[in-house]
Amino acid sequence: MPNDFAHLPGRPAPEDLVVEVPAFEDDRPQPEPAPPAAAPELVAATEFARSSHAAPTIRRTQIRAGAWIAGVPIAVLAVVAVVQILLPR
Repeated sequence: MPNDFAHLPGRPAPEDLVVEVPAFEDDRPQPEPAPPAAAPELVAATEFARSSHAAPTIRRTQIRAGAWIAGVPIAVLAVVAVVQILLPR
């Protein structure tokens, strides 16, 4: 069958484009619900206390990555500057 570029291929059947994805159960640990009718200050203090002992969050990871990204070039520049000062030409 030669390539015939004068005509477009037929439309695919919608049944051929359906993909079934099996559902999965979310087994991540869920935080405890806030007590009903609690004072907002108490809820905020409780959440702050919980988060202080939690695993590092994305924000902490971003700060750490930013420190590395900024710190390494600054350290390299400082070493190059010291070497240029100490080694005469």
